[in-house]
Amino acid sequence: MRVFIIDTSNMAPELQGGLIGVEGPTKPTAAEKKACVETVSQYVMAGWAIAAYPHTPIGWLAALTAETACVPFVNLTRLAAHPEPPRGSAHTSVALR
Repeated sequence: MRVFIIDTSNMAPELQGGLIGVEGPTKPTAAEKKACVETVSQYVMAGWAIAAYPHTPIGWLAALTAETACVPFVNLTRLAAHPEPPRGSAHTSVALR
């Protein structure tokens, strides 16, 4: 399982407490599932939001843990389906010229 910190400085206020992304193997062991729940629980207790692909076993556990703790959950599947270029980025500026 991998946990990564996502920069939330330009995101919605509800994500300003912090956001972690979680991903893992398609067939996690019991130990990996336990590690996921324990790791995500530590972050949600500190008010961090969680991002994951909920169609994967580890992502599903991360989503359930976030929901149980009443912190925001970012569904990366939906985000990937509707990508938006960053506002004010160099890429956007070039495209608009």
